[in-house]
Amino acid sequence: MLYMENHIGRITFSDHYLRQLTEQTVLQCFGIAGFAQVTVADRLFDRRNSPITIAAKNDKLVIDIHVRVIYGMNIPVVVRALMHKVEFVIEDAVRIPVAHVRVYVDEIVEP
Repeated sequence: MLYMENHIGRITFSDHYLRQLTEQTVLQCFGIAGFAQVTVADRLFDRRNSPITIAAKNDKLVIDIHVRVIYGMNIPVVVRALMHKVEFVIEDAVRIPVAHVRVYVDEIVEP
């Protein structure tokens, strides 16, 4: 649970809300085919159960996203656009600054 305090009071954001907001933003980006599958090895070694991981560090958010990109797309351009869009949408919705959005391209798929 993340929270923000202002002159009105305290606003709490659930992890589920942040993950859903990030998921919807990612799926709207051009060139993204979807999320990478989480394997047993990912669960054991990376300790991630979801393709989206959101953590708070020094009062800022760190977002890790594992995606599949459509074959033939310019990967650096797609990833950069995705990073900027996720950062903008999250900061606009919850007013908590985003320190990093890290995008991992796990697969390249045919359209």
